[in-house]
Amino acid sequence: MEYLENSLFQYKNMPKKDLILFPHRIAPEKQVDIFRDLKEQLPEYEFVVCQEQTLTKNEYHNLLGEAKIVFSANLQETLGISWYEGALVDAIPMVPDRLSYSEMAVPEFKYRSEWTKDFDSYTLNKSQIVNQIRDYIENYNTYLPKIAEQRKLLSTEYFNGKLIYEQIKKR
Repeated sequence: MEYLENSLFQYKNMPKKDLILFPHRIAPEKQVDIFRDLKEQLPEYEFVVCQEQTLTKNEYHNLLGEAKIVFSANLQETLGISWYEGALVDAIPMVPDRLSYSEMAVPEFKYRSEWTKDFDSYTLNKSQIVNQIRDYIENYNTYLPKIAEQRKLLSTEYFNGKLIYEQIKKR
């Protein structure tokens, strides 16, 4: 995945909007209904479900470059490329503390897993999620050092082939 950093570099310094992206497939385990409800709760911000549009790769990357947040309420995640792409262009990854996110995300970007374990739990915890989104949007610039930390962690520990390349060279 090393190529992503170079291919997304041109989108990194785009002017940010109060934009929150849902870059995942539309599938039950991705819980897009939570994202759609958040859109109703926070009409002052722009919410985009990427899969509801026919986007070229460039259009998708432009949205990533303009977004302040990439949101997940996923119940299933194998690797999490979309939130890595977001971090590469300085979008805050807002992820539940479960699945691969638990070990891959810095604490500032993880929210309590039970807040979105299902729609009922989301309903009970909606105010905390809304408050966290507002904090991320309104204080976006203060999170930039943590986004850099997140990007470095993902780039060095998870989305590179350094170890496998070393093993191949030994053979």
